[in-house]
Amino acid sequence: MRKTLYLFTVVALLAACKSGTPTSGSTAAKADSVVMPYKASYSSSFAISDNSKNEQAVLQSYKDWEDGKLGNAAAYFADTIAFDFSNGARHKMARDSFVKFSQKFRDSLSSSKIDMISVVNLHATDKNEDWVSVWYKQTDTHKDGKIDSSLYNDVNHMKGGKIDYWTSLRQALKPAK
Repeated sequence: MRKTLYLFTVVALLAACKSGTPTSGSTAAKADSVVMPYKASYSSSFAISDNSKNEQAVLQSYKDWEDGKLGNAAAYFADTIAFDFSNGARHKMARDSFVKFSQKFRDSLSSSKIDMISVVNLHATDKNEDWVSVWYKQTDTHKDGKIDSSLYNDVNHMKGGKIDYWTSLRQALKPAK
């Protein structure tokens, strides 16, 4: 699954860069004649999705984190959530347990500020699955005054309009030397 998610991140980048309209002279035959060095284990068939409800659900989950309103989770998280943290920890739990788990960390912060950089709303056409990838900068202020800033790339899997899986990649931001 981890390889799939890394590949998904790359696919999301490529899909975000492509225009929805093929350029003149572009044909499926030309695309099929290109030999790729790898075959995707999950999918290489993504399209930009126009399902704004998926995008809104994901963004609301981040806004509620920022505002400390995790009690709203039923609106955008499935009954069971699986997730992979950037440190390698993997979890799968009921939504209520997930909220308690998340709330414990959120309560250690006096504030959390999210600067949303990019949102890519995708549909895997061959799998009929929806994903929303977000890139953002998060600055957390701990109650002891310590401030942490990191860049994140999270990938959220949507099922029935709710997040049922997400994974997070993190790059800590340190002062320039």
